[in-house]
Amino acid sequence: MDVPELASLHLELVSSGGKRAGHATGFVMRDKTGQPYLITNRHVFTARNSKDDDKVRSGGIAPSVVVLPIMPADHRSPWVPLVCRLGDDDGRPLWREHPTYGKRFDVVALPLDLDESRIDLVTMPRVAPLAYLDLTSELFVVGFPIGFDPVLSGAGPVGVWARGTIAWRPTWDWEGLPSFLLDCRARPGQSGSPVVFQADEFTSFRGADGTIKKGPAWEFVGVYSGRTHEHSDIGIVWKRAAVIELIDQGVQPTVDDYWVPEFPAVFHPAGLQLPTDDT
Repeated sequence: MDVPELASLHLELVSSGGKRAGHATGFVMRDKTGQPYLITNRHVFTARNSKDDDKVRSGGIAPSVVVLPIMPADHRSPWVPLVCRLGDDDGRPLWREHPTYGKRFDVVALPLDLDESRIDLVTMPRVAPLAYLDLTSELFVVGFPIGFDPVLSGAGPVGVWARGTIAWRPTWDWEGLPSFLLDCRARPGQSGSPVVFQADEFTSFRGADGTIKKGPAWEFVGVYSGRTHEHSDIGIVWKRAAVIELIDQGVQPTVDDYWVPEFPAVFHPAGLQLPTDDT
C-alpha cells in the first residue's frame, strides 16, 4: 500500500464523560529534530469554529481524549488503540498552534510520547515540492468519510482516497491565510485529512522545477479542513509550508485561550468502532 493511505489515521474523539464525541482524520509528521506530532484540525480538538468568534459548533462536544490506531512493530497483532490526552491536569491544551496565525489556522500539532521500538509508526515525510500545482490540478484527500467503518472494511483503518481539483490558485492565500480551495466531494469525518498529489507509473506531470517527470510519484500538499459551506463541494486546504512552520515553531495555548475538559475518570477504549457523530 502507498504511504498516504497508511499514514492517514482514523481518530476517535472522547468526551470527559467517557462517551465518544465523533470521529475525524489525522496523520503524524515529525519536526526537524525527529519528534513526532499528531496533525489534525483545531476544530476537531475544540468543537469550535474559529471563524465565528470561536463559538461551539452546532451539536459539537468538546473532547478531552483522542484515540488513534497504532500498528505493533512485529505486525503479528492487530492495530491497537493509542489514547492521547488533549489537556494537562489544569486543563491547558497540550497541542501546538501556528506561531503567527494562532487559532485562525485550523490545524494543530499534538506532540506524541511514544516508544518507537515497539510500534511501526508511518509518518508523512518532509520533502521539497515535487509537482507544479495550479488551477484544475488533481489532488486527493485521504481520510475517513462518514459511513466508513474501518473494522468492517477488512483492511483495518486504511484511508479512503477522494479525488478533487484545485479551485483557487495555490499561490494565493484564501481569506488572507495560508490556504487554498479544492473542489472535492469530501464529507464529515475527513476533517484533518492529508491532501496529496499522486501520479501513477503511466502519468507524466510537470515538476516544480518546470521539467516533465513521470510517475510513480506522490507528495504531501496540505491538510483538508472541511467545506466553505455545507451545501458546497468547495473545501479548504491548509498549505504544507505553513503546516511545517506549525510543527517546528508551534506555540502551546494557555487556559485563557481554551480550556480542555478533564480526562475521563474511567475510560477503556473498545477497539476502533465508528462513533455516531462525525467531525
